[in-house]
Amino acid sequence: MTTALVVSRYFPNDSRTVGVHQRLGTQVQALATVVDRVDCLFLQPVERHYAAAELREHEQRLRRLWSAAVWIRVAPTLVDDEPATLWQRRGRGVFDFHAQRIARPANTAAAFDAVSAALDARPDMILAHRLSSMCVLMALARQAPEKTRRAPLFFDLDDIEHVSWSRRLLHDPGWPAERLQLLHVPRLMLAEIQAIRLAAATFVCSEADRRYLARFPGTERVQTVPNSVEFPRLDDGDATEALVLFVGSMGYRPNIQAVDLLVQEIWPAVRARVPAARLAVIGPCPELTASYHTADESVRFTGFVDDLRSWYARARVVCCPIRHGGGTRVKIIEAAAHAKAIVATRLAAEGLNFEDGREIILRDAPAELAAACVRLLGDRHGAARLGQAALQKAHGAYERGAVVERLAGIFRAGCSVELRHRRRS
Repeated sequence: MTTALVVSRYFPNDSRTVGVHQRLGTQVQALATVVDRVDCLFLQPVERHYAAAELREHEQRLRRLWSAAVWIRVAPTLVDDEPATLWQRRGRGVFDFHAQRIARPANTAAAFDAVSAALDARPDMILAHRLSSMCVLMALARQAPEKTRRAPLFFDLDDIEHVSWSRRLLHDPGWPAERLQLLHVPRLMLAEIQAIRLAAATFVCSEADRRYLARFPGTERVQTVPNSVEFPRLDDGDATEALVLFVGSMGYRPNIQAVDLLVQEIWPAVRARVPAARLAVIGPCPELTASYHTADESVRFTGFVDDLRSWYARARVVCCPIRHGGGTRVKIIEAAAHAKAIVATRLAAEGLNFEDGREIILRDAPAELAAACVRLLGDRHGAARLGQAALQKAHGAYERGAVVERLAGIFRAGCSVELRHRRRS
């Protein structure tokens, strides 16, 4: 029996899937077409424990959602306590990647032992899901290199962490002195390059990210694997109304900031010109946006919604005023898959192949975003044409089945290269 080992810190422990889980599921689906069994090891906080029956339920759900070949194990190994001294919290990370926020929780003997034991089962391939789990395999490669050389190692970088971290510190620090953590960025960048060099292949979300990384030596094996969604069957009729959607988890800071901008600055300008307009903010953790709730009855925070299809069917515009973060936005791909007119900031659409004015409207100033929403709300046919153009562009590039097939080809090729290398040695 052939097996693949997936190491991740992102356990989808409920049905409220977000972009990171959708991307992970795509990779698991691709692995399941190449091997007989996919073992997923989820590194979790030490205080997070699951009863055996609960884990079986999660496993059955992920088999229905991802693949029947999925088996899961949860290892409570992460320690996220703040270090005692200022040097340990802020200074040490300038020189030591494993002391930085992204790697520190997994820098434990328990995490090292859990991944090491999983490798002792001799999987035929390994997938490290994001840098926060790849850091454990990097430590293993130094201390027990024979374990990481037994099988090809694939690395989903997803977001380029040093880019998104730099953007947040420059434009949205939690406090002014937090910008001092920009001193961590060179060491974080070096860690990402070291991780890329360790892997048989590394995946990023967009061609823009791949070209950026190509400037660094040793990054020739980076490949573009875009985010993707399932494309629903759409009705031929147009049942839209003057409804604007924002979709995204409120547990993600860039989404919270986007909702703040949308509700506080963009929406009043829209309502002033389209009194009948309605805004729906859809996504889990709405309590984190309590400060944005207004007395305006036209704004609704729905929380998590099991089935978005009815909301997309009614909506005429999807607005995505994201200003920070990295990677590519699944919410924009999903809106395109539903043939919706999309208004977004340029950063929100970064890395996606949608043309401004033809398949999407890109604006950065709040007044310009509001004006674009107003125009589309008042032009049902124009909004429909924009949405159809986005759908046509998205079909070839971002459909789940096509991305799974591409990933499966990369996995097979990586295993073939590894097999030839073993024969020569």
